[in-house]
Amino acid sequence: MTTGNELGWLLDRSLGSVEGVRHAVLMSSDGLLHSRTSGIGQDAAEKFAAITAAVRAAALAYDEETGGGGTRQALIELTNHVGLITQAGGNTMLSVQTTGPDADIGLITQHMLELAQRVGHEMKVAPRQPSGSGLPAT
Repeated sequence: MTTGNELGWLLDRSLGSVEGVRHAVLMSSDGLLHSRTSGIGQDAAEKFAAITAAVRAAALAYDEETGGGGTRQALIELTNHVGLITQAGGNTMLSVQTTGPDADIGLITQHMLELAQRVGHEMKVAPRQPSGSGLPAT
């Protein structure tokens, strides 16, 4: 899906300049890309958004199974970097990939949460609508 990247400027200003952030993506909770920082191309951002939605779905299932009380944020610590996923408004997620495993996760998370709180209403992404070209009803 091609997007206009309407809030790319905001992601760049709020997260793109934070030390340790490689890129950030704003998406619907089902993985539909809305906006991205300039550090990631459109195709890569669409893939990143879809993968992020799958990771968040797994986190929600884990929460439900373990009685966690609600998923606020997911963190994936990899050998070469860290992935952070947080809620950013109604039906909206914000996902960040760090530049390396030693990035300041506390600082990055603080910027993510400040962005979500400050402009959560602007960051609401509408739920995906059926295309009408789905399978016929049986």
